[in-house]
Amino acid sequence: MRTPRLARLLKEVFCTPSALTLALLYFVVALSNAAAVQGSVMLNEWNGRFFNALQALDRPVVLELLLEFVPLAAALITLLVLAQYAKARLLIAMRRRLTRALVERWLSPRSAHFLVRESGCEPDNPDQRIIEDARSVVTLLVSLSLSLLESLFTIGSFSVILWKLSGSATVFGLEIPGYMLWICLAYTAVSAFATHRIGRTLRALNYDVQRGEADLRTAFIEKRRHAEAIAGAGGEARECINLKARLETLLETLIRLARKQRDLDFFTVGLGQATHLAPIFFALPALFAGRIQIGGLMQIRGAFVDTARAASWFIFAYDDLARLAACAGRLEELLERLEEAEGLRTDLAAAIRPSREARVEVRMAIPRGDGAPQDVPASLSAAPGRLIALTGPSGVGKTTLFKIMAGFSRPRSGSIALPRRIFWAVQRPYLLRGTLRENLTYPRSPQEVEEKALLDALAAFGLEHLAPELDAQDDWSARLSGGEQQRVGLIRAVFARPELLLIDEGTSALDPAGVLRALEALRRALPQAAVVFATHQSSVVEAADRVVRLSPAHS
Repeated sequence: MRTPRLARLLKEVFCTPSALTLALLYFVVALSNAAAVQGSVMLNEWNGRFFNALQALDRPVVLELLLEFVPLAAALITLLVLAQYAKARLLIAMRRRLTRALVERWLSPRSAHFLVRESGCEPDNPDQRIIEDARSVVTLLVSLSLSLLESLFTIGSFSVILWKLSGSATVFGLEIPGYMLWICLAYTAVSAFATHRIGRTLRALNYDVQRGEADLRTAFIEKRRHAEAIAGAGGEARECINLKARLETLLETLIRLARKQRDLDFFTVGLGQATHLAPIFFALPALFAGRIQIGGLMQIRGAFVDTARAASWFIFAYDDLARLAACAGRLEELLERLEEAEGLRTDLAAAIRPSREARVEVRMAIPRGDGAPQDVPASLSAAPGRLIALTGPSGVGKTTLFKIMAGFSRPRSGSIALPRRIFWAVQRPYLLRGTLRENLTYPRSPQEVEEKALLDALAAFGLEHLAPELDAQDDWSARLSGGEQQRVGLIRAVFARPELLLIDEGTSALDPAGVLRALEALRRALPQAAVVFATHQSSVVEAADRVVRLSPAHS
């Protein structure tokens, strides 16, 4: 799969002056791997001398070589451990930068995350794609690129040894110099082709597994979030069936993946064993002819195995390459949807004329119960300081009109002129896990709002009993009642200082007296703001300066 958006994002994140430290760290790790390869070459040469000394029963030389081995092995071990640590730090730094960039794209100022969801084309589990797939992409990219560089270093180092040690061979009267090297390359080429034929479906299976794992995690989160409703309805048995079904779907995919990996492992593990035997088989004629000794045979074997392993990078990295393709594909799909949402928000914003007074004259297509669209006209104006009540039967399009006015939806036709600072208070406000102070000032920083302003707001909206708990840590969505949550949402609107406040059933959990108190508090706190609120409570409509009733157009 082509990944132009992901490739552009990776370039923006990692190919900038601020990423120079990462580049240097990557270079250090790559250089350490190259040094480790050179250490392996030195061990290969040591092997040749050691086994020749053993064959000659030269005790002094054997002891000398054993003493020589200790510092060589110690240096190699130290180098490998430090390189692994540097690689771990590199992965953490790269994951931080990529994940932050994805979060900024998802939670962009243009609310791309919301528009993607509203479009009906939201990819599954975007949050887990950002967390899990970003981590996998970084880990696999670094590991695969480093292993590829190490393989190239290895081929460059050990192919020379293999060329020199193997000598020439005559085949059908034709003398072939360095014949063991050509056997090694042909051997790995055939193996790579066979590996691709066996494992070509791994990418799709890895994609399905990642989606299934994310779906299952999301399902468990949903059950916790709606525990009260499930318990109230006695729906545990039904939810248990649903979770088991999702689990079985995931396990069936994992079984298919395990079978395919089993087939690939049979080949690659068998290939690994054959690789150790192949060089001995092909070098035996030279050994029996006396052209090489046991030490030379062991060197040829070591050089052949290392060269074959390096040249077989594609074979042993095949599973990781398949997982990388799956993760990159998931991130690419998410970035594509977010980019489309950004473009849509730009178009929607361009269709709204700036105005001190809100003036809307549009027609909306609202689906009926049978799915067919119905035409709903909407006309309202709201001057600063005015309170407009929006009424109409359920499903007539009040929320759709608010989405249009907030810049998140497109009308069928009409004109829109709105102030720039708009706050949309929804029916069920989002409450953070944290302090009450953070919830009251959201999305502003708590430090931006004075203590007295917070206490006055709590008193104005009938929440003065919560004043002692401003800095208490809690899950406020579970702690507060529905009416209290809605009043918290209205206090947020006060601190946001909008020019136009849209309240979409944001007082539905309050009794009429509570609604009137909240509206009066908003009038006092936001005297220059136009307020449009949707309600089904006829007893509070009288508090409005004007009432707008939505109803379907009749042909």
